[in-house]
Order: sequence, then structure tokens, then C-alpha cells
Amino acid sequence: MHLFIMRHGEAELMANLDKARHLNANGREQSRLQGMWLKSTALEFDKVLVSPYTRALETFDEINQVFEQQLSDKLEVWEGITPYGDSGLVSSYVALLEKEGHSNLLLISHLPLVGDIVKELCGRNPASFYPGAIVDIHWDNDQPKVNDIKYVSKIA
Repeated sequence: MHLFIMRHGEAELMANLDKARHLNANGREQSRLQGMWLKSTALEFDKVLVSPYTRALETFDEINQVFEQQLSDKLEVWEGITPYGDSGLVSSYVALLEKEGHSNLLLISHLPLVGDIVKELCGRNPASFYPGAIVDIHWDNDQPKVNDIKYVSKIA
């Protein structure tokens, strides 16, 4: 299984509530570029897990546009992957999905949870989760390991 763990794109700094922060223009572009990279892997996602926070949902929307709306029916919005979610619970759910036969998952969430999930699964987190960063974890024989880290190139 391939599990792609992504931090949402760059968001506006202020909002009345943290969960209501929107992507800024740079964050939309980061998300679109990462969507293009994800599409270039030629993998078909079985499921996309997304935080219910606005900036994560908007990141999904940008990626889904790149995928020509083909991810809409794969979407699962999950309260368990908000910024301070439980990485152990997320890891258990991902393991269950793997055992059920899911082969390609995308998870869009937040700091600090994205780093905590990678560490929970792989024993350490080698990534700096800048906005829009993606860690590709290859899950083989119950041994998840980091396969690739994809950062967004500097956007002018």
C-alpha cells in the first residue's frame, strides 16, 4: 500500500476560528502543483481522508480539480485528523484499511499530526512538513517506511 500524508497548503494567518482559516493564493497553487505530482504517480486512490478544517478541504478541492473530480466519491472527511488528533488512532485506522485491501490512500491534515503519524508508522519522521508537503509511505508486509518526500518548489 502507498499512503500519501499531506499537510494542507499555505493558509491565511487569521480567522475567527482556526478551523475556518482558508488557503491563501499561494496555498491554492501549492495544492494544485502537488495534485499534479500525485496524478503523475499514476496511482488511483482508493480513499482520501481529509480533516474537516476549511484549509484541508480546500486543499482537497484543488487536488480533486487536477484529478477532474474523480476523487469526490473517495472522500472521507474525518474529525480524527484535525491538528491535535491521535496518531495512534489514525495509524490503527490506516492499518485496518490496508488489511481491507486498500492500496493507495491520501490523507490531508495539519501540523503537528502529520509528523506524528509518520513517526507512529515509521519510527521516525524525516520530513519537514512545510505547507503542501507530502510524505509517501510504502507499506509492505506490515512494515511502513518512507518512500519519498515531495516538497513544493518555491512559488514566485
